[in-house]
This record gives sequence, C-alpha cells and structure tokens, in this order.
Amino acid sequence: MGGVDGSQEVAFGALLRRCRLSAGMTQEELARASTLSVRAISDLERGRTASPQRKSVELLTSALTQRQQVAGGRDGARRLLEAAVMARLSPGPGPERPVRPRPLSPDDGIPRELPPDVADFTGRTAELREVRAALCPPLGPPQRLVLITGHPGAGRTALAVHAAHRCRGAFPDGQVHVDLAPAGRPAPRPDEVVRRVLRSLGAPAGAYDSPEEASARLRAVLARRRVLIVLDDAVGEGQIRCVCPALGGSAVLATGRRRLAALPGARHVEVGAFTAGEALAFLARTVGAERVGRAPWEAARVAELCGRLPLALRVAGCRLRARPHWTLGTLAQEVLGEPRTRLRELSAGDLSVRASVAAAFALLDDRARWALLRLAADGGDVFGLEGAAALLGCGAPRVHRILGDLLDCHLLEVTETESGTRYRIPALVRLFALEGQRVV
Repeated sequence: MGGVDGSQEVAFGALLRRCRLSAGMTQEELARASTLSVRAISDLERGRTASPQRKSVELLTSALTQRQQVAGGRDGARRLLEAAVMARLSPGPGPERPVRPRPLSPDDGIPRELPPDVADFTGRTAELREVRAALCPPLGPPQRLVLITGHPGAGRTALAVHAAHRCRGAFPDGQVHVDLAPAGRPAPRPDEVVRRVLRSLGAPAGAYDSPEEASARLRAVLARRRVLIVLDDAVGEGQIRCVCPALGGSAVLATGRRRLAALPGARHVEVGAFTAGEALAFLARTVGAERVGRAPWEAARVAELCGRLPLALRVAGCRLRARPHWTLGTLAQEVLGEPRTRLRELSAGDLSVRASVAAAFALLDDRARWALLRLAADGGDVFGLEGAAALLGCGAPRVHRILGDLLDCHLLEVTETESGTRYRIPALVRLFALEGQRVV
C-alpha cells in the first residue's frame, strides 16, 4: 500500500499519545515495556514517522493493553490502535520509512553536546585521516571504539573534538560529550557515565537494579540509533567499556591520559609532539604569520623550548599576545631560556604545562614515580635497558615493568638505534621530574 499523508500521521500519533496517557505511562515507560526506543515513540507521536511497521504496532498495543489490564481497565488501547493503523502499516519488513525531512527544532530531542571546534586546529593530517576513516567508513558500520592517547599537552582533546565535528553527518541521532576528569571533582564512576549518557539520549537514567542492567539498556538504545559518544580524558578502561555499543551504527571516540590496552577491538591513535613545520605553522596561527616571518630562527627556538607540544606552544602564543612589545627572541632567550623556571613560564590562565604533566605523573605508583625522578636526574638524555637497571638497582624483569608503566603514561619515549632500543624522557617531562628532585 502507499504511504500516508500528514493528517493520517498526526491522527495516529495523537491517538498513540492519548492511549499512552490513558494508561498512565511516560514515553520512557512505554519504550521500556515495548522494547522500542524513546526516539521512535516520540517520532510516532509527533507524526515524524510514516507507515509504522506491523511489528512496532504489535509491541505498542501489547505494552499498552498489559498496562491497562494490570490497572483494571479495558483493552480499548489495542482496538483503537489496530483500527487506526490497519490501512497504514508498512507493507514490507524493512525499517520504518521516515517522513520527508523537516527543519529540526531546538526541542527535537537530539543531543548536540560537542564543545566548540578548535578554530586554529593545525596539522595532525595523518591522525585525523585515521580517526575519520574509522568513524566514517564508506561502507559498513563505523569502528565502535576509537581511542586517542598521547603525550601530556599533545592535543588529544583538540584532535577528538575536531574529528567529531568533521564526522557529525555520520551520526544524525546526536553527539554526546562527557568529561571524565572534571577539574576539581572526582572522576565519574562507570555507572555514573552510563546514567549521564542515558539522560542525554532521553532514556530513563535511574530505574535500574544494577550498573550492568543500565549498561545493557544503553546498548539497546544505541543499537537502534547512530550516535557518537565523545569521552574526554579517561583514566581507566571501565569508564569507556560501560558505554561501548555492541550493534548498530553508534560509536565511541575517547581520549585517555595513558594507553588503555585492555579494550578489545579499539582503534588506537597516538599523538605526540608536532613536527618542526607543524609547530611553526601553529605558532604563526596563534601570534600571526607576520610576527613569525620577521624572526623565523627565534620562532624555531621557541618551538623547540616548548618541546613542539601544542599546549606549550599555545601558552607561548598567549604570552606573546599579552606582551605585544616582546619579540620572539625575548621569549626564547629571557623568558623560556632558563630551564629551572621554564615550566613556571609556560602557564597562562587555566593553561598549564606543569599541570598537564602532573596529571600523567599522578597515574604512576610510588615505584614508577621514584624511577622517573632518578632517571631524569642521572640517566642522561638517552639510556638503554641495562643502564636503567644499573641506575635503579634492579633486574631486567622489574625494569621492563617500570619502563612499561612510564611508556603507558607517555612519560617516556622509545627510539630504535643501531645499538638497540633506547629510551628518552621528553624535555618538559624531564624538567618536571627535576623540579620533583629539588622538592624531595
């Protein structure tokens, strides 16, 4: 049979709403009882879905009739609904056909929670391409979990937000954003993350007997939608695993301070320092190309003193904009030139390189913290496994575990040389560790 016109859609939607209210049910309760999504019921009631499937009608009438019978009422809901849709059911077993696209209103129920895109986003071409290929494949569903990790201050969040904005079109049912390490507050538990996402999607967030039941409900909701969940600054696998979809076209894009290897099936994207060219391009975008062009050697020196890290370069740009009488040479020689005070100078407002490194340092246990301080003080610029073992006074198995912890938190780098695997502490991490040595 053919489709229905707008008046028939509205008539069915109004009837469904009257039956639901007569049964004393909210949309969330009807969704739970019928196993349909709140979004599907809302679309039906508002006339946004034409030709509902027979199966959907059967599930709705069964849920409403059961509710009325429990309440001592009659089965009028079933008869009314069936009469209203007899000539309007979709003839095929395929998905319900959406009505003609309409302008979205502010109350359409679709979450749009992404932070503003990064206006001066620079570089990361390969990483951005990898994230977009995973989330927006030309054929098939997206990769269900993409995880961005990297050095403190390397711009994990900036990459995730920029990529999420570029991929919005692949997730028409909304984008949810959750900060997993809010400043001044404890990190949310996995069950709190699940409830937060459920609320954003319009599903009930508190009527579950256990965190596992809430996660199962979230998976059911995500299986019928195409939603992108952006989780920023995860400190553990549990915060991510609890919201990962199992079916359908939804996906999770998460950032983490450390490598989260215990997440099967994740696409791992790692970010480090900028290349020399990217660092200069980013500095030019923050302080002006003309200013950098007048002093290219000084600009390159500033970039190196900042470890070519986006956060440090952004702070340097803020300092230069706040001091228009400074030259790039002034910043390089007189402000950042002294190693003992460099981290103090790389701070502007709520941006702080020291705080970024400290957050990663806090993830280490006492043994790994002591090892980092010792290696920074006496390990030299580059060292091997044997040298680290001698310096730390322990055997190779234990050194492997310690260095592994430092690598997982991106406080150590690996480089392959002709003499074998070598390790290096990034320059700004070394300055942080040397500050700790002076304190202890």
